[in-house]
Amino acid sequence: MHKLLKPITICSVFCFLLSCAGDHIVWEKYTSNEAGFNILMPQPIKKKDQKGIFWKATTHFISWTPPTFAIDKFKLFQISYTDCPPSVATDSLLMNVMLDSAIMIRKKDFTEAEDIPSQTIELNGCPGRAFFFDGGSNTLVTVKECIANGKLYDLTVISKMNYSTNNEINTFFNSFQTFR
Repeated sequence: MHKLLKPITICSVFCFLLSCAGDHIVWEKYTSNEAGFNILMPQPIKKKDQKGIFWKATTHFISWTPPTFAIDKFKLFQISYTDCPPSVATDSLLMNVMLDSAIMIRKKDFTEAEDIPSQTIELNGCPGRAFFFDGGSNTLVTVKECIANGKLYDLTVISKMNYSTNNEINTFFNSFQTFR
């Protein structure tokens, strides 16, 4: 019996490591009728609410992180949404101010550096902002925000560098659609 213990232990550890590999992400369409959007997200997701991030409203987070012991090329896929003040929907100047303010808040979540440029974007037909940040420690942060249907949507991906991640990141961002 003692002779079998070592090979069984080695096989068990090998099987465990294979099961934790990051290429086994399961993607499913997530729809929020309340928030008026759908998106392809890795599964399983977690939901959390937090008050006071943007203009004292509640921000709703839908996130995926790899299992605790996973050896994965991604650290986070997340979409959050917050109700905007009603005047934002009717005033393009106020909408741009809100987008600039929101993207600055998100930058501060990742760094104190002031020189990270943001870009004006259109996220699947919605006006928005984006920034990309080399977070050190082998991580890359991508944040894209837009305003539509009276809501600020924030999409974030944190990935490890030196992995082929473009397909998954593009799937996530390109699948985002608003409806109402």
